[in-house]
Amino acid sequence: MERAPQTVLAGNPDGPESVAVAVFRLAKPFRPALWDEAVRELNDVAARLAERLGPTALVARSDSATLDGRRARSYVITYGREGRAMEDRVVFVLRGRREYQLTCRVLVDEDDADVEACDELKRSFRSF
Repeated sequence: MERAPQTVLAGNPDGPESVAVAVFRLAKPFRPALWDEAVRELNDVAARLAERLGPTALVARSDSATLDGRRARSYVITYGREGRAMEDRVVFVLRGRREYQLTCRVLVDEDDADVEACDELKRSFRSF
């Protein structure tokens, strides 16, 4: 059985920018000892996210970081939409049986305020 994620989304009414947090239930509890295996699986998830964004989308960067005191995996997916260069900045945090997916969608080469919104999303995130 597959459950839809619980998602909170805030979008820009004047453009394509948005921030979102989705929570998924994991089949098994995550343990830090499984990190390398989780990274491989999250790399595949990021590649599938890129595929859904279109034929020119690609995972341009990936990195491990810390978010809310936990290891996290971040990705930058680049693509075009309606003739505009876009980025989805996606961060995954695993905690117990929960997977948190933070997504920030920004226009490339636009106002730094969009990137600041992404940074604020990461700074303000708290897993429960």
